[in-house]
Amino acid sequence: MDRLQPSKGLRGKILASIQQEEIRHARIYVYTAIGAIMTSSFGVVFVVKHMFQGLYQSSFYSYVSLLFSDPAIVVSYWKELSLSLVETAPLIEITLCLVAFAALLTSVRILVNNAKPQIIPLFNN
Repeated sequence: MDRLQPSKGLRGKILASIQQEEIRHARIYVYTAIGAIMTSSFGVVFVVKHMFQGLYQSSFYSYVSLLFSDPAIVVSYWKELSLSLVETAPLIEITLCLVAFAALLTSVRILVNNAKPQIIPLFNN
């Protein structure tokens, strides 16, 4: 065993193959993140549109406009107004909107984190 010596280029070959494998994995994550960004962007647009329709249909907008148009009534009847706001708020649409935004932001984070290994080797010369 003492006589066996690895070739001089073995370490470099191993490191190069590891780097190629990391770049391949990063590319897969980047392409997956791009697809997820496109899908979640479409979802965000659709859900936001649906949320605004829900806001107008449930009279939530009327109660919110009352906050700005007549503050004296708001101060007098703040308990009733707050219960009316909670009751008419489209909670499902708001939740879906938050989930879609979270998916979009997570996809962007994955894209940014995995684009780094492809850029950094260019500057390591």
